[in-house]
Amino acid sequence: MLKCSISIQIVFGLVVQFVQLNQIERFPCQSNLPYDFRNIDRFTDNMCAQCLWYMAGSEAPWNNFEMVHQWTMSYNYSDTINVMLCQQHDKCNPFTFEHLLDTNHSIVKEFKSTYYLDLLMDCCENARQCCHDMIGKADDPILQSEKHCPTKWDGFMCWDSAKPGTINSRTCPRMTYFPLGLKPTPCRNEMAHKECWTNGTWAMIWKLNVMGNSTRMVQDEWTNYHLCSTPGASHKLRFTRVSIAFYFLSLALTVVGLILLIKYGMKKQPTLSYIHVNFLTSLIISSVLSLCVLFFIKEKHYLLNSMVDKNPVWCRVLVVVQKTAQLTNYCWMLNEGIVLWQMIVLPFRKWAKMKIFLIIGWGFPILVMSGYTFVRFKDTFNNNCWTKSMGYWELIYHLPPTFFIMINVILLMSVVYILFKKLSSSNDDQHMRSSVRASLILVPVFGLQYIFYFVPFDPFESCTTFVFIGKYALLVTEASQGAIVAMIFCFFNKEVIQHNIKSKYKKRNYFRSGTPTNTTEQIGLSRRTNT
Repeated sequence: MLKCSISIQIVFGLVVQFVQLNQIERFPCQSNLPYDFRNIDRFTDNMCAQCLWYMAGSEAPWNNFEMVHQWTMSYNYSDTINVMLCQQHDKCNPFTFEHLLDTNHSIVKEFKSTYYLDLLMDCCENARQCCHDMIGKADDPILQSEKHCPTKWDGFMCWDSAKPGTINSRTCPRMTYFPLGLKPTPCRNEMAHKECWTNGTWAMIWKLNVMGNSTRMVQDEWTNYHLCSTPGASHKLRFTRVSIAFYFLSLALTVVGLILLIKYGMKKQPTLSYIHVNFLTSLIISSVLSLCVLFFIKEKHYLLNSMVDKNPVWCRVLVVVQKTAQLTNYCWMLNEGIVLWQMIVLPFRKWAKMKIFLIIGWGFPILVMSGYTFVRFKDTFNNNCWTKSMGYWELIYHLPPTFFIMINVILLMSVVYILFKKLSSSNDDQHMRSSVRASLILVPVFGLQYIFYFVPFDPFESCTTFVFIGKYALLVTEASQGAIVAMIFCFFNKEVIQHNIKSKYKKRNYFRSGTPTNTTEQIGLSRRTNT
């Protein structure tokens, strides 16, 4: 019995020593690769090779993408070789992080610019630093508890140990932006998310794994990098929703203004009123189409549920029709300026026929956008639902509004000069003066966005509060154009709208009460009675 007891103690002691030895020898740095790395250099080389493999899947960084995308990696290759990189089936060489420090190395020479090489170096150095952090926290009993998700390098960035049932967020690493070819500013950075399940493991997803001729579903750890594919998406989504709110408000006011104008404002200066009606109609059409673009294209794109990359026909049609509607706004604003100029500068000459104004307002935009559409059908530009700029070709759409605004400024300056020379204060002159004031207000309202087109700025390239306030002001002004026009020509038009509404209201009260509403009506009534 004594010998048996001693034997059991010896065996138990050996087991404990073996477990302790394994715990001591186990390397603490963990990654998304299923290997137990023995030292920090081996870990760094393998993680750096994985960063290189990610970049090899995109055409942007490489001079010879056809060759690079065929590269294969053998991680944790052998006791003496950390990683084996095969550039071709029969050409395999060991890969180490130090190779990237050699400017004459074949891998370094394949990069188009140092920007992409710096991204790769940054990824490799971050992986090494992550390993340092994991080594430093290896003895922390709380962080290494089975109830916590362990600190881990996921292939792109380092995630600290997390409590169960939590979602952890970090700024997207620079490496995730390499296909876009840009270096994000703090205002463009999005957040990546990684969930720690209640059982103390990082979230997993099922994915298809191809091994030779066979495929099978396997579980793999998952980090949500979706937002990282669209820099600035969060801010742009907020901008889009602000635009939607103001477009709805503007649309409602414009419709009410159009109804009031048709009902009460067509008697005096009918030609000018007819121009107003067409102007408001174009703004209503433009607002409806802009809302469709914001809802079905922009909002979905910034919610990462976009069909823009698929470039469907309906999407392209919607974009080009919306641009055409926006162009009609500027054409009808030009008509407003021409009519006012005719009324004041050439009052006794024969006016241009309404047909001319209709051709300018509705026909010219269709002609311009036909040319724009023709250019868009070129293979270079026929993508992304026609939402990406064509560079200088985009001037086909942007130059006419700018030209119309300049003409309006010249016409209105001429009109203002003549009005101030006149001493008459008749009702007609008062009506014209109010129309001129209205048109003068509309020039900056409609011209502001085109000033920023020729002096372009991206609010996400600058993180100053002033720039973001300017961007919001620009969005609100553009979305509220219809409401501003309706207020000027309808709600604040005392000579036409308010006078007629008050007259209708007084007449209605007169017939309801059976009593005259003013002295003139009383005299007229007494005369009729006497006769």
